[in-house]
Amino acid sequence: IYTYIDNIIIASKNIEEYLKYIKTVLNILNKVYVYILVEKSFIAYPSMRLLSYIVNSKGVAKIDNRIAIFKKLKFPNTLKTLEQYFGIAR
Repeated sequence: IYTYIDNIIIASKNIEEYLKYIKTVLNILNKVYVYILVEKSFIAYPSMRLLSYIVNSKGVAKIDNRIAIFKKLKFPNTLKTLEQYFGIAR
């Protein structure tokens, strides 16, 4: 189970383990009166991309292509280059 700001990512090796984790997370959220929006939920995806990571049943893997792009960029010093920088970051 991975969290990032308002995202909860649940990855497992099999569907039984996955359902167990979902039940655990939902029980914890319910106890503290936190609810999820079903329409914003992605359930039982074999693989998911979050920021510069891929999360799947094998674990978490870093995607290096964004890192390489940022390493090549110069620090933004004008409004235009700042907008370009944030455009890539999205």
